[in-house]
Amino acid sequence: MALFNRDAQPAPEPSAAPTNRPRNTAVNPAEQHNIIGKDTVIEGTLRSSGNVHVSGTVNGNIEVQGRTVVMPDGRVDGEVNSTTAEIGGRVHGQVAVKERLVLKATAVVEGDIRTGKLVIEDGATFTGRCDMGGTGGGTGGARRPRPEGRPEGAEREAPGEAGEGRPTRRLGGSPDTAAVQG
Repeated sequence: MALFNRDAQPAPEPSAAPTNRPRNTAVNPAEQHNIIGKDTVIEGTLRSSGNVHVSGTVNGNIEVQGRTVVMPDGRVDGEVNSTTAEIGGRVHGQVAVKERLVLKATAVVEGDIRTGKLVIEDGATFTGRCDMGGTGGGTGGARRPRPEGRPEGAEREAPGEAGEGRPTRRLGGSPDTAAVQG
């Protein structure tokens, strides 16, 4: 059906001068906006080279080379991998953002975060681990060495099964009062 065919063009009128201009069909990814509406449910992986706004539900992973926005009504049950992101809704899964992640006051994130920069507004809820300062898109759990000059006992392994391998940091006080309780 020629009505929906992009390449179909009407025959030029005999008196019209033909144009030899090429058609520019390329879309700049920064100008591409994908909107997942409030009552829309996506099952599976959502991939885009442009921006994605989620007001509905995504049951699967989101892989965006632009900006991901999860609106207050939006929900993602899966991983979010994006260049930048702003979360105002619910995300249940890991979040990896290369540049800047903003958790709005209405955000609820249940999962680990890896990002270059993190902004958390008052009221946002985050349950998980956070690794920031490096590139947010990578995976792996390489530990950073203890910084030079840190007082002895300021970092120790937490006892019990739940704290295995996780450091516990004592905040405040002087180095003399930062003794490890065992």
